[in-house]
Parts: sequence; C-alpha cells; structure tokens
Amino acid sequence: MTVDIAVQPDRLKYSDAVLGVLLIGLAMTLTRFFVRFITKEAEIGAHLTMKESGTLVRDSMLVMLFPCITSLLILLGAWTTTRWLILLDIILYFGVVAVFVIGFSSSYVLDRDIRLGLKRGAVWSGMALVLVAVKKFAGEFA
Repeated sequence: MTVDIAVQPDRLKYSDAVLGVLLIGLAMTLTRFFVRFITKEAEIGAHLTMKESGTLVRDSMLVMLFPCITSLLILLGAWTTTRWLILLDIILYFGVVAVFVIGFSSSYVLDRDIRLGLKRGAVWSGMALVLVAVKKFAGEFA
C-alpha cells in the first residue's frame, strides 16, 4: 500500500489511508491466525482448546503492530497538516527499517550469527526498495 501511495500521493485522503492500513493489517492478522490454527491442529491431530486458540490469537495480534504504528503516523501527519509526500517518506523509511529488523531478527534467532542477520536484513530491505523503485518506474509509463 505504501508503494501505491508513493506513486500516486494525492489519490487517497488521510482517513482512507488509515482505514486501508488497518484493514490490510487485519487481513494479515486473520491469515496468520488461520494458518497457524490449521497447522497446529494438523500437528496434534485434534481440535484446539479455547485456551490454545486464545494464545494463537494473541500471537497473531503482533502482526497488527506495524499497521497500528503506521496509522498513528498518518493521523499525526494529518493533525500536523504534514504534506503527503513528506509523510510517505517517513512511512516508507519506517517500513524499510521494520523490514530490516524482521529480517535480522528472524535470522539471528535461528543462528545467533549477527553477520547472517545483518545480511538477511540488508537483502530484505534492498528488495523492499527495489519494489518501490519498480512501482514508481512502471507508474511513469502507465
């Protein structure tokens, strides 16, 4: 969504962007919950208890952290009448940092090797920036 807004910054209102970010976050959260729920049931070969389901819901809600912070940034930008382009740069860089942290953390937790973590974080961040560049480049020809 950040990529689409960066290409056409005047397309959405602040309220539309906040609602879109939260809805995408909710969809990601539900997807994560259902995948983990089905996987867990398949692993144990039985239905999960309400307590186990509640634990999965709590763990899945962590996915909403980034969309909530992004929504707060958009609302703060609207409140301070920040222009879309400046706000989008902030959100874009925040997103790249989040991608780096997720990539680093996922590798570091597995291997306890900082170099591998930094490498994965850098590759994932680079891929995110390439996606933005390609989308902007393609938008110029559309």
